[in-house]
Amino acid sequence: MLIGVLLGIAAGALWGLIYIAPLLLPQYNPVLVALGRFIAFGLVSLPFMFFMKEDLKRFTKPDIIEAFRLPFFGNVVFYSLITVCIRMSGAPLAGMFMAVIPVLVAIVANVRYQREGRGLSWGSITPPLVLIFFGLVIANWTEFQYITSSGSTGLDFWIGVLFGIAAVISWTWFSIMNGEWLLAHPKHSSSAWTALQGVTVLPVVMIAFAILAWPCGWMDTSVSLLGETPLRFLGVALMIGLLCSWVAMLCWNQMSQRLPSGLGGQLIVFESISAVVYALIWRGEWPTITMVIGFTILLVGVMCSLYVFGKSPAKKEDESKKACAAPSKAAKPEEKLEGEAA
Repeated sequence: MLIGVLLGIAAGALWGLIYIAPLLLPQYNPVLVALGRFIAFGLVSLPFMFFMKEDLKRFTKPDIIEAFRLPFFGNVVFYSLITVCIRMSGAPLAGMFMAVIPVLVAIVANVRYQREGRGLSWGSITPPLVLIFFGLVIANWTEFQYITSSGSTGLDFWIGVLFGIAAVISWTWFSIMNGEWLLAHPKHSSSAWTALQGVTVLPVVMIAFAILAWPCGWMDTSVSLLGETPLRFLGVALMIGLLCSWVAMLCWNQMSQRLPSGLGGQLIVFESISAVVYALIWRGEWPTITMVIGFTILLVGVMCSLYVFGKSPAKKEDESKKACAAPSKAAKPEEKLEGEAA
């Protein structure tokens, strides 16, 4: 369990770097930067496909479809939706939606667990989730005040709200379904699964990038293909594609094979923490008192959640599935010998 938690924290720390990328490329549209990241993710994944040929042979056609569907909605669609939300309603509101995600993941996952007879009681799960939610809200309280002071109350604001809600739904679905798929397929390599995810979304994001980068002014891109500073753009895209997509997704997938999706999904809070820390370092500022108090409450909530989910029936059942999967290979030679003896 500890290794799974550390992997989740590592993924969040790497994903936090994503929010620094637009600061490194201020002249580029954030959507183009995001698509450049996913193109780099796919290109970095291609060499791994060659070295993992044996592992990749185990994937069926439905597995390949799932490898495309999950990262497409959980990464490409989510990041695009939250970017539009930021542009139309402001970063503070987008931050509030991000605060909802870990709580919603735990609630939806627990509802699914209860239907299977392995869920936690709401009395035990509610206190840590309340701490996590209010910790994130307090940590971002200064930013949230700008929602009312900005005067963004027109149609654009409410359209941005809808995009934010869609982003929350998209990532919640991805976190739960990706985790459950990996737990249901313990024999599959998480490295091969990560490479497959990167390669399957590559054609789509390349087409989307070509359309958005075309100098037609749509989405306010106003740049030609690689823009004014192509080498800088390629360098940043490769960096976030390798670290924020390939390595981060590998950590997240390995975490998902070790922890129930209800717990693993909550570790996305470390993306928010890391993003704030990196932004403060970039601006050369100290955290406000509300940030310190909020993140302290948040970490207490995460620790309480680890304790509660550590005793959950879902975790014990997932561990038993892994234990049963291991001896299955050894059973086959015995069955073969019995058949020869007969």
